[in-house]
Amino acid sequence: MTYQEGLNQIDKASQKITEANQLIVEAIMNAFLFTWQWWVALAMMVIPWVIWGIFRNRESSARIFSAGLLVMVLSEILDTVGVSFGKWAYPVKLVPVATINFSFRLSVLPVFVMLLLQYKPGFNPYLKAVIFGGFSAYVGIPVLGMIDLYKKIDWAYTYSFFILTSFYLIAHWISRRNSFEKINKNYSKDVNP
Repeated sequence: MTYQEGLNQIDKASQKITEANQLIVEAIMNAFLFTWQWWVALAMMVIPWVIWGIFRNRESSARIFSAGLLVMVLSEILDTVGVSFGKWAYPVKLVPVATINFSFRLSVLPVFVMLLLQYKPGFNPYLKAVIFGGFSAYVGIPVLGMIDLYKKIDWAYTYSFFILTSFYLIAHWISRRNSFEKINKNYSKDVNP
């Protein structure tokens, strides 16, 4: 295949992706919008952040939020790859975008991680990671499947368990870094004496 043929093939693939996305938009707008599943997805998007706003530790919220933000970024990247390779899908979703499930990846997961990081910070992080990974993979995701917010195609819950357990451990590690100090307005003077 030549370079130009590759560009032409990408153009064809992009057209098919656009057509597929249009089918998804039509399904969401005409069949799923305002169904009870759609309302559950909306609640999953809003309620965790309300809970976080109420119960967050204000002294360390920026530190903990940065760990939650990392979980959001990592889960969105892996989620996009998984959907793109046909490992799972999100039939009913809040926002009509093919590869994104805002409710779960950008709300429930990071807030769950942030709350676990915040409460009982001296508790064994490996045990917390296993609890997080196990509950999310073997309870949360199957429940999402039962209500059509998730569809497992070519994937095992055990894979999700290991990934989610790793997410928690990475978030824990990030939240414990000592680089979260106040920015000194004289920083440039301190660096260059």
